[in-house]
Amino acid sequence: MDADQHGAFTDSEVEMTTEVNGKFKVFSGYCKGYNIELAAGQKIVQAWYFREFGWPDNHYSICTFLLEEMDGKTKLEFTQTGIPARNVEALRKGWEECYWIPMAEYLEDQKH
Repeated sequence: MDADQHGAFTDSEVEMTTEVNGKFKVFSGYCKGYNIELAAGQKIVQAWYFREFGWPDNHYSICTFLLEEMDGKTKLEFTQTGIPARNVEALRKGWEECYWIPMAEYLEDQKH
């Protein structure tokens, strides 16, 4: 939920709040949404809108990030619901290429 760190690992402009119902924009406005539920260090639930897919303005998918401390590391469990079937594969690939791989590399670099 830190806009600077988020921008650093995604190499993009990020606007983000840490308040429920607060809005965010990531990837320089490519994606936007709002916070539904926030439990520091435990859970983030957000509504995400993906402009590129031509979704209606009021269609958001729900992304849930569950965080759990395990042996001095953090386990992240991610789910996304409300995705039109035609977009499932593109989003799966997008999360991998634009989030999970860059995030892992960023966190690894922070160790050194």
